[in-house]
Amino acid sequence: MSASTAHEFRMLAREVFAELGLEVGIYPDHAEDSSGRKYGFWNIAAICNPEPRTVWRSLIAAHLQRLLTGFDGPDPFDIVPPAEIPARTFARLYEESALPPLDGHPHREFAPGVIEMLALDLPDTVATFRHENARTFGGWEALRQQGIANLRALKVERLETLTPPGGGSFSALIGSSFYTASRAILLPSLATELTGKRVRGEFGWLMSVPNRHQVAWHVIEDSSVIGAVNGMASFTAAGYSDSPGPVSPHVYWWNGTGYEQLTEVSDEGTVRIRVGQGFQAVLESVMKG
Repeated sequence: MSASTAHEFRMLAREVFAELGLEVGIYPDHAEDSSGRKYGFWNIAAICNPEPRTVWRSLIAAHLQRLLTGFDGPDPFDIVPPAEIPARTFARLYEESALPPLDGHPHREFAPGVIEMLALDLPDTVATFRHENARTFGGWEALRQQGIANLRALKVERLETLTPPGGGSFSALIGSSFYTASRAILLPSLATELTGKRVRGEFGWLMSVPNRHQVAWHVIEDSSVIGAVNGMASFTAAGYSDSPGPVSPHVYWWNGTGYEQLTEVSDEGTVRIRVGQGFQAVLESVMKG
């Protein structure tokens, strides 16, 4: 959004809050009510932006009603039948900087700036497991394995092979599911299953999760990785900035033991590639090959 459009969005949001009986303070990226509850703007702004101004009020109102239901409604872990919990549990990736303090929630770092948590899928929203919920329903390890199994069972909505202008190619899985990006947890088997490409252990793969509806990857085999990493950097920055549910603006490289961040984004939005010693060695190896 432009500065003027963003201001218009915030003022309209204030009016919708008032219509629902809430007086809020308006900040650049969120609103806060008198009880200290915060309402982020990013997701609903991304939903409104491509739509006509005439429907913004109804979109904001519907979004806010869902949030208030989540705040004020009963604990979902008390109302979902225990027998249904396993089928509704998913391992899910979140942007670390957008999360509140995580002391009360089981989690692990998936990649720099990206956190893996346990999510309970509900008809209209998603709840995250707290430690007490996880203990009640089998513990972190058992629930995580169930959550990963549920990710594997998701249908493939749209698989694309993208060929950036600079050469190379990469795969992108795109869908409407809140858990599409979280299927990055399944790499490299996801790549083998969907594209038939097996990962060479000494080279690894590239991965990005721009938002909850997209995961992209490139299996490193040869010098085409140079075009792929540049293309993925542009794709990821765009998907992060203009879609609901942002996860990470960065491209990562699997270095054999974990994910290493390859990109940096300046305050002006410029993306550049950051090559460490390990990835430099990979580039030199594939260029010789």
